[in-house]
Amino acid sequence: MLLIAISIVLLVACFAGLFWRLASRFDAQQCTAEWLDSFSLKCYAPMERLLDNSDLTFLASQPGYRPAIGQRLMAGRRQIFRAYLRLLVRDFNQLIGIGKLMVVYSNQDQQEFARSLRRQQVKFYARVCALQLQLVLYPLGWTSVDARDLLAALGAMRTKVLQLSSRPGPALVRWA
Repeated sequence: MLLIAISIVLLVACFAGLFWRLASRFDAQQCTAEWLDSFSLKCYAPMERLLDNSDLTFLASQPGYRPAIGQRLMAGRRQIFRAYLRLLVRDFNQLIGIGKLMVVYSNQDQQEFARSLRRQQVKFYARVCALQLQLVLYPLGWTSVDARDLLAALGAMRTKVLQLSSRPGPALVRWA
């Protein structure tokens, strides 16, 4: 029983540490209206097909193919996927930061929007943790690594922030 309790405490501590690490990827100097105006989800399109097995299946059908070639290819793609994931978390944190600044500088009460930001942040980080776990399990045969939920969450956060910025009145302050 004690071993189970210790395991649970360690697991919770690991997830708390990971959440903190994810949330700390934030550059306050980049939280500008110009960044928000230029932000696009298009740069993340390769994530949707990066770990697709169709390329590996094609490669395996070619003469001279060895399993080591496929393993190297997929290991490299997992590294690229992780780099995209880091950028995605950074951009999400930028959107959260802009949203928080908008709440602070708004002339209207934005309490519900602030709650929504916190809920979205927790959900997003939980999805990132799940995706990281899937990436760890990928070489062991787990092939359903899918970033569409994260991309949808990022798009939803962008939409919420843009909606708040387009409300009548000076909701979006040109800071920095």
